Amino acid sequence: MKKPKLSLIPLCLSLSLAWGLLPSAAQAQTTITQSAPIKGVIRDGRTGMPLSDVYIRQQDALASGLSDNEGRFQLQLHPQQPPVLVFSKNGYESVSLRFEQLSEDLNINLMPLVNYTSNLPPAHSESIPVSETVFTNQLGLFYQGSFTALGSGNSQVSGWSINEFGIDADVTLFSPLLFRGRLYRGRQPVNVANFPFQPAFFQNTLQARIGAGKTWEMRPGLEAYLGGDLMFTNRSPDNRSSQDRRPVPYTGTIMDYEQNRLGIGASGGLAWKVNDWLALYPEATLYPLAYNFVRDNGPSGFMLAGDAGVKARVQIIPGAYAVANVSQQVWWGGNYLDGSTFLWLGISLDPWTLAARL
Repeated sequence: MKKPKLSLIPLCLSLSLAWGLLPSAAQAQTTITQSAPIKGVIRDGRTGMPLSDVYIRQQDALASGLSDNEGRFQLQLHPQQPPVLVFSKNGYESVSLRFEQLSEDLNINLMPLVNYTSNLPPAHSESIPVSETVFTNQLGLFYQGSFTALGSGNSQVSGWSINEFGIDADVTLFSPLLFRGRLYRGRQPVNVANFPFQPAFFQNTLQARIGAGKTWEMRPGLEAYLGGDLMFTNRSPDNRSSQDRRPVPYTGTIMDYEQNRLGIGASGGLAWKVNDWLALYPEATLYPLAYNFVRDNGPSGFMLAGDAGVKARVQIIPGAYAVANVSQQVWWGGNYLDGSTFLWLGISLDPWTLAARL
């Protein structure tokens, strides 16, 4: 009868050890239990558009990820760290949020930063070269000299005129629409053979041109322009009598009368950026519809006009340029021919580029 009592001792010890191990097993199982992943959509707080490549990380943990192209994200949180997520993206305000219910779908809005400019290129992306516009906004002042040859019937007048001043402007208000304008004023002395004093009189000239057209890029550094053009020219001889204010017929031709010419035509040109500091602008304009209004019962009539030239622009600093231009202009109608060669030097400023540097 004593042997059965001795056999109960090992059994009791085994049950005690097994019972002591049960709480530890239950506790270990609770420690490794993972919470459900947290997920949602991230959008732009102003436009409502989904945001991709938003960096999401759990605070004080290694858990992190990025949103996809639809702004969606999913992240498994570390259970031993606080359920606080930090959302950040280049150009947006970072947001730190705490979530008590980790199983809910989230809608996160990130607000863009005001006047944000990045100094670094996007990570893991190739830099894309940006094409620089050659037809730029510019406002120029120039000093001009011209050689003019006037012919009417058997009379001819030719000579140089200096000390002519003008302004030249190109403005792009709505790309690719370009507005253009030019204005100059000159005064040419006229010598008449066998006249008691020279010059016999002066030929005053005022010319204004305005136009608008479209620009487009043919290849990097080369652009084209095509548009309409309107030109007004006033030629006024300083030859009126002090008694009746009538023109004195020094030449006996149309050159003795004040002329107001108006031409409507089409203009085409190129803009070629040769290198970082030099650009060339060849241009030609044809005025098939032009009329010459001659005062004091002069011979008015239709004319044909044309203008062609090339401008060179040299950069001094970004937004400031030295400019040289040479061009030829011709007016023809009936027995009257007026040809002028212009050469001017000036300075041109791009107000937008200069303002950006300040």
